[in-house]
Amino acid sequence: MSNFVLQFDCRVAGIPCQIGVVNYERHAPMSVHKAHSDLEFYGYSEVDYVVLDRRGRPAPWLQRKVDDDSSIIEQINELMGDSCDY
Repeated sequence: MSNFVLQFDCRVAGIPCQIGVVNYERHAPMSVHKAHSDLEFYGYSEVDYVVLDRRGRPAPWLQRKVDDDSSIIEQINELMGDSCDY
């Protein structure tokens, strides 16, 4: 049994792998009067993930190949049920 909140198949630099989400926290948007910054106004999510090989083992060599993780974060938000446009 894994210690991940979510685990799914993905590709990094064209290499098939898995993503293991260690921590996921969603912060809902706040009203203009309560928000102290634009992040609080629009809402955001905090995500900690690990790139795994196809067998589910940590793959630090593959994690180093991640240049822009916005698509991974977007996939995590979709799979966790967040369809935010921020």
